[in-house]
Amino acid sequence: MMGSDHWIVSNRAGEEWGLIRRLILDSVTRQISFADVVVIQTGHVARIPWDGFEIRPEGITLSMSEAQVTADGMRLSESMAEEGVAMDVWP
Repeated sequence: MMGSDHWIVSNRAGEEWGLIRRLILDSVTRQISFADVVVIQTGHVARIPWDGFEIRPEGITLSMSEAQVTADGMRLSESMAEEGVAMDVWP
């Protein structure tokens, strides 16, 4: 089992920006389609497309700007209906 430190998302400046709480899998392809991220500064949950991240050996980086995430409305995951399967990665 991976600890929560493996799910930390850094911004492009290398600062800790958020923590992935849940992965949303496409029910057909079984590929990850979204991640719900708790934004450290605000405590809000943002649902971010999986292709909005860069996955590297040193960690997970947000590949879009923080302003872009905010502009997308910081949509709360609980209010979004997605066709998919949720997998919590930490409580």
